Amino acid sequence: MAKFEINWLEDKSDEAVLAEIRRVAALVPDRRLTVDKFDSLSRIKSTAVRERFGSWSEATRRAGLAHALPDYSDAAIIEDLRRVSESFPNEPFTSAFYSTQGRYSPTCVKRRFGGWRETLDVAEIGSRFVGPLTTERMKAQPGRALSNAEILAQIRAISARLGKAALAGADIVANSEITQAQLWRRFGSVSAALKQAGVEQVGHGRRHTEDEVFENLLKVWTHYGRTPTVSEMDRSPSTVGKNTYIKRYGGWRKALKAFVERANSEADGDPALEPEQDPARTPDRADPTESPTTGADDTSRLRPAGQISTRPRATRRVQANVKPEDRRDISIGLRFKVFQRDQFRCRLCGQSPATDLGCILHVDHIKPFSPLGKGLGGKTTFENLQTLCSRCNVGKSNRSV
Repeated sequence: MAKFEINWLEDKSDEAVLAEIRRVAALVPDRRLTVDKFDSLSRIKSTAVRERFGSWSEATRRAGLAHALPDYSDAAIIEDLRRVSESFPNEPFTSAFYSTQGRYSPTCVKRRFGGWRETLDVAEIGSRFVGPLTTERMKAQPGRALSNAEILAQIRAISARLGKAALAGADIVANSEITQAQLWRRFGSVSAALKQAGVEQVGHGRRHTEDEVFENLLKVWTHYGRTPTVSEMDRSPSTVGKNTYIKRYGGWRKALKAFVERANSEADGDPALEPEQDPARTPDRADPTESPTTGADDTSRLRPAGQISTRPRATRRVQANVKPEDRRDISIGLRFKVFQRDQFRCRLCGQSPATDLGCILHVDHIKPFSPLGKGLGGKTTFENLQTLCSRCNVGKSNRSV
């Protein structure tokens, strides 16, 4: 099987960047090359391209693709909005969805017409709007008039009024005219603003385990059918933000490399491979496959690292002696290989998360799993696995297909 790979543009010369623009344009011959489409297919970000050449229009012109630039007239934008709306009448018509099907950047569109709801109203498809209304407070942004000193004074006042020595960004937003975005612009982060105000910050929630961050990355990768961009980790269906990956691994590229190394190792079927334990939290019992008396559906509790007892060596030997094909759980790497082989589509109905936002893909045993060759004899192997959507998987139940 081919390796699970990521790539980016190593050569950053002007000619290499222009060649990359032409390569991506060739992938969408029937559509104009927009910034969002370029970011979804390219090995370099459009922001880097604009910084290099001064603007996206100039970069596209120098690449010899002036014809690929869309017509940015109001009429052309409205026509494209209506086209996407008519083509996908049952999809939630959000700006994020439009970015996957439209010819224009939602940011550009919203800037042109004053907001997403206003854009849809101008296009006479306001009934397709999904999401909360933009409030007058959000439009006015009264906190803009406050100086840095006044913002810090308000933070201290909120702490005193609530009787809380530690605050979260949500506490500030709920009890003042200050927004978290404003704190980021003025002070660099909410943490920095609280520190300057002499107020402690509420501790973050539990730290995600490595399995959780990798599972989330696999879900997002499967959703797009390609390597996700760092900004996409802050959008649905991701439930772990980009900052978690950047802080834990020292950068987005390093996070992708760590994920790929793990996935490829598991896809190769290394029986001795065990997922790396999270440094702060570790299950207080062995994995389900480590003991014949442990139920597979039992959930592990997490304890602080100082309360974890060392696993007996005998337990580790049992885990190592269980072959990957005799384990019900399917590794991240093997799951990805099955998704890749089946082109990220359900093998029964053909649905894919890329075209159906409600589609969730599962990896299913074709011949029902049976440990150690008992019963129906199904194994956790590449050949005995298939991609099914959640609806088809439920309908299949325990039958072989």
